[in-house]
This record gives sequence, structure tokens and C-alpha cells, in this order.
Amino acid sequence: MSRIKPPKVNRKNKGITARIETVNYDEKPPVFSLERLQNSKYCLQKLDQEGKSAFADAIFRRKDITWREINRSGRHKLGSEKMPIASIKAAKPSFITPDMSDYLVFRYHGKRPMVGYRKNDVFYVLWFDHDFTLYDHS
Repeated sequence: MSRIKPPKVNRKNKGITARIETVNYDEKPPVFSLERLQNSKYCLQKLDQEGKSAFADAIFRRKDITWREINRSGRHKLGSEKMPIASIKAAKPSFITPDMSDYLVFRYHGKRPMVGYRKNDVFYVLWFDHDFTLYDHS
């Protein structure tokens, strides 16, 4: 029967030494999450089949590019743009903290936007603006 070897003990500190590595999330591709999607007229369920397919394609097209590359891309291409929270007509979710001033907007179907926020390498989709009424587009 094999045993798991115990961690090496640093005799000087009499404890386990660990190396903490920091992660640069800008060098990672985005992970898209629907975990925080708001149940409203801007929900995924309100999209037609073409819109749902376009969302899947939008995720797929961004799966191999980093956040740094996204930040350099045009807002109507694979990039994003910031949108002031106050510009959004839907109710602000309770988990959005007062220190947040902007959402991020990605295009998923032509110029149709999905709005959400980024935490580390995850983009949490909150709304799909399928009818261009979530915020003023002028």
C-alpha cells in the first residue's frame, strides 16, 4: 500500500513553506458566467434562437484571446466598453457594491450588447440588450 508523503518541514521556521504566486488575469482568456444573470426582460430566455446562437458564438470567438487583447480590440468587434452603472435602466442588483462605477459591455449579435461585470478573469453577464432599450444607445 502506497502512502502520501508528508510535506517537507523547514527546520529553520519549523513550519511548511509555501510559495504564493500572483495571477495576472489580464493574461488569461475570459470565462463567461450566467450565474448572475438577472431574471427580467433582458434575460437569456427572452432571446430568440438566433440570439442564443449568436451568444454562444460570441463566447467561442473570445475563448482563446486574453483580457489584454480584448482591451485593445474595438468595442464593436471582440472588445468591450465601459458603461456607467447610472446609465442602465434596469434595477441594480443588490450584489453590485457602491465602489463599482461601471459595467462592461460586449457585443454578441451584430451590435446587440450584453452587459455585465468582470471579476478576475470571469465576465458575469447580467443582461442581454436584445431590443436596445436597456440604456440610451445614441
